[in-house]
Amino acid sequence: MSVPDTPFWIYSLATYGQENVAAECLVLQDRFGLDVNLILLCCWLGSRGTVLDRAEADQACALAREWAIPVITPLRTVRRHLKTRIADKHISRLRQQLATLELEAEKIQQSRLYEHFGALPSDPDTQPPQAAARNLAHYLAALGLPPKPPLRETLVKLLAAIFPGTPEADIVSRLAVSATDPTI
Repeated sequence: MSVPDTPFWIYSLATYGQENVAAECLVLQDRFGLDVNLILLCCWLGSRGTVLDRAEADQACALAREWAIPVITPLRTVRRHLKTRIADKHISRLRQQLATLELEAEKIQQSRLYEHFGALPSDPDTQPPQAAARNLAHYLAALGLPPKPPLRETLVKLLAAIFPGTPEADIVSRLAVSATDPTI
């Protein structure tokens, strides 16, 4: 039985499919150790005008780790390990099955995140790109990662891809909130 689609999952599929979004998410994952589902959660909530506070960002990180560390990461590691061996049709088929399992595991993680954070209130006066940037800043603060270059540059590219037309200065100023906000 498959996990039901949630609004967060539907948003994630559409957003991840936008030009440059997948590439920037993978850089954030592989180079900086960020969780793509948490990145997408920050952006989805931001797109609704919802801003996570630092405690909520901490909760999201803990909830995501409970599933990612024992389930998603090992599946990804094995799938990537087999990438160089796909000339063998049996290995190629196994790798595809692992990719399907990994995607299902990510959907379960997103479902858990949606159950916990999907009902947070939104503010119609909050600009989505700035809310998403602030959410990402809180996520980085929860990890103890200051948004310094090149991490900040990658986040700016990601947010520019998700929210085209947003002035870069607006994105950068919201990402810098973790350095100036006393609530973090």
